Amino acid sequence: MSSRAGEVQRLVLAILPLYIPILWVAYSTNKKLNLSKRLIEEYTHKEVLSKTYEGLSEQISNLDNSKASKELRAKLLYNILEVSSENPGKLISNYDKSDHPLMDALEKSVQLTNAVDKLDKIPGLSKIATYLDKKTDKLLATESFKAEKGIEMVEKAKATEKLET
Repeated sequence: MSSRAGEVQRLVLAILPLYIPILWVAYSTNKKLNLSKRLIEEYTHKEVLSKTYEGLSEQISNLDNSKASKELRAKLLYNILEVSSENPGKLISNYDKSDHPLMDALEKSVQLTNAVDKLDKIPGLSKIATYLDKKTDKLLATESFKAEKGIEMVEKAKATEKLET
């Protein structure tokens, strides 16, 4: 059975170089897509502000009272400048990070490793971690043994079925 594991490892190592460029393209494309979404939101916001200013400015110019019209136009211009100075893109955070599930899983695994390393430095926790690691290894060995026995039984059943036919 260990030769199968070695074959699987060699196969994974042989295929891995083919997938790395694909993963990189997916990651960088996702970052660019997020940035593009942010830019679209920013320019849409500016377009809406421009149309609002034009519409309100036209309504103000239709007023009969020229003094009130001038005051309203000044307030409108002040308010539009104030609102346009705020960047709506600030609401879109982490646009430079990919939201691809694989990249998220890799990032979380790195964070988990860092957290375990930090916990390992706390006195007493290293013994607990060692105990849990041994228990996990024992459980994995048991389950691996059961899986191998199950595979052997299936292979024997197939071989017996072939002999009977």
